Amino acid sequence: MSVQSARDFIKQIETDQALKARLEAAADDETRRQIIQTSGFDFTRDEFKQAVVEISTAAGQELSPEELHDIAGGRGKAGWCSKCTCHTYD
Repeated sequence: MSVQSARDFIKQIETDQALKARLEAAADDETRRQIIQTSGFDFTRDEFKQAVVEISTAAGQELSPEELHDIAGGRGKAGWCSKCTCHTYD
């Protein structure tokens, strides 16, 4: 598991509409987690949160306290998939 894998996932999900659609159509968190892992990504929720902060910082976008809370709470405010909760697992 790694932050780099989470970064790679975030970049991939921005451009891979098929992967995004599979994640959005998944019935539950475990199915989404399996899709992520079979797509070659392996990260924890904390690694995902760290990757989101790093990418936002690198892009010159500071996250608001609400956005940080939403990411920490697993509500998907990372901007790539509002229906997806695949990042809410450990």
